Amino acid sequence: MPGSVSGRLAAASPQAAAPPGGRPCSLHAEIDRFYYEPNGVATLSSIDLRIEGGEFVVIAGPSGSGKSTLALALAGVIPQRITGAGYTGSVSFYRNGLAPVDLSALPLHEVSQHAGIVFQNPEFQLIQYQVDAEVAFGPENLGLAREEIARRVEEALSMVGALHLADHPVGGLSGGQKQRVAIAAALAMQPEILILDEPTSDLDPVGTAEVFETLHHLSRVRGLGVVVIEHKLDEAAAFADRIVLMAGGKIVIDAEPANAFLPTSAWTALGVRPPELALLHEGAPAPIRETAVPLECSAASALYAGVALADCGTAGKDAPLGKGVPAMELADVTLRFKGQRVLDRISFRVAEGEWLALIGANGSGKSSAGAALMGFFKPDSGVAALWGAKVAFGKISLQAQRVGYLFQNVDEMLFCDSVRAELEFSRSIGAAIPTGALTPVEVAELIGLANRMDAHPFQLSGGERQRLALGALLVRAPQGLILDEPTTGLDEEHAVALFELLSRLRSALGKLSCLLITHDLRLVARFADRVAVMSEGSVAFQGAPREVFAKTELLRQCGVRPPTISVLHAMVAAGPVEQVAVSVDEFLARADWTGAMEGKVASRD
Repeated sequence: MPGSVSGRLAAASPQAAAPPGGRPCSLHAEIDRFYYEPNGVATLSSIDLRIEGGEFVVIAGPSGSGKSTLALALAGVIPQRITGAGYTGSVSFYRNGLAPVDLSALPLHEVSQHAGIVFQNPEFQLIQYQVDAEVAFGPENLGLAREEIARRVEEALSMVGALHLADHPVGGLSGGQKQRVAIAAALAMQPEILILDEPTSDLDPVGTAEVFETLHHLSRVRGLGVVVIEHKLDEAAAFADRIVLMAGGKIVIDAEPANAFLPTSAWTALGVRPPELALLHEGAPAPIRETAVPLECSAASALYAGVALADCGTAGKDAPLGKGVPAMELADVTLRFKGQRVLDRISFRVAEGEWLALIGANGSGKSSAGAALMGFFKPDSGVAALWGAKVAFGKISLQAQRVGYLFQNVDEMLFCDSVRAELEFSRSIGAAIPTGALTPVEVAELIGLANRMDAHPFQLSGGERQRLALGALLVRAPQGLILDEPTTGLDEEHAVALFELLSRLRSALGKLSCLLITHDLRLVARFADRVAVMSEGSVAFQGAPREVFAKTELLRQCGVRPPTISVLHAMVAAGPVEQVAVSVDEFLARADWTGAMEGKVASRD
């Protein structure tokens, strides 16, 4: 589609020639049906998908659409390890005109040399104590020479920017670091097709860009076929050769980026949010359509490419801490973990009824700050307090009487054999439930799982498990919530539904306080009252979302990229701005910006 935003997105990403020898291999999935349960609805249906060597394919879709199941089938896990109740089809691997190999019939150690997989949750595939041992595990099991194993380990860790972690214990890594190690372990097997299920779900925006750039390099220069299942379409689309949209177990769109996103109604009808630039293209008058996309794709992308974190300084550290009665507070807290300082005299406050978002690069201390408030860690100095009472280290049940804590990996919170049992168990333990608290059935209605009450939690999709874990907290009617990356693995529809649920609860309860730890800055823009940006264990600066997102240089130094539309506003504004737009609708509503953009066009022409 000439002139389309997605076409410009594709054109803006660096394109290299196909690897020597053209397309050396391909993977062809022809799956008629796959069922997890007898007499159930088919999770995959009428799949016909071909992936070429050197091609970068992004697969998107709502939670439960079959994306992760398709990834398992492409990597041979289905039907080798997960047989389900019925599978009809094949996944064939082709190389240089030789007879195809049916991956469905091969043992997994052989499949992994053709098609490797990185799971959505890296915990599912990390088994060694130390990082270099983890990456070496696969090549060792192939019986390779010691020198070759060492070469592969170094090369794979370098590819994902994790060579400095080689001698670190796996258990001490952050979620984002574990994700990088899982990718390196798959790359060490030197597959010709690499399938990644939400590989950036735990990564900050800069880390996300680095992973996509690495995968793009591997596809263009080394001829690796890359399949990425991803919700972050703003970031992923610029690197894709093809975009695939799934719904109801079927492929409904398979097209080049130039044709995939328009009309955007095809995506939004399924609850999947297309890139902000696609939405802007459809809603913008001609001057913006003609100028916004190239400006964003060139200058804004370059602004965040290859970013090295720097000292963010002290701007805004003395800004007001949240007005009103303090609900959650860290005061001058220092914390060391395994000999490393993870919090450095950090101070912030969540006022009663306030929603404060903590943002920052991986390793900046966000999760440690939340854990200190819950009593998981004891500060070396300073005070952690909830509603004026000092946090009791190790006595989590005391803090849990007021605050519900949603872990980054919600699978660690689920252990009963049904949705109903999870909700009822949470309600039955600990202190008495306040009068008027929602019942398990009412919570199930709110979180959209009323029709899955008898399902085992691990039969649910990742997004459904996220909502179930939150529901287990809500049945206790907490006064406050600490949410650590609550939208990880959720599609746009379920992410927004989750926050709208919290908004309804906030209105109904009046003073629900929330500490939101997240990389999802569009949701920060929509729901947070205030934002605190963390860097190297302390708060670098803070303010309202529109004010914080206007400080593009400070954010860049802290490894944070604001929403695409905010970056675009800062770029096209006539001069420095104190506040920026945080949504496409807000951007388009500001008619005075159109003249500024026309000026950009004139200066370019």
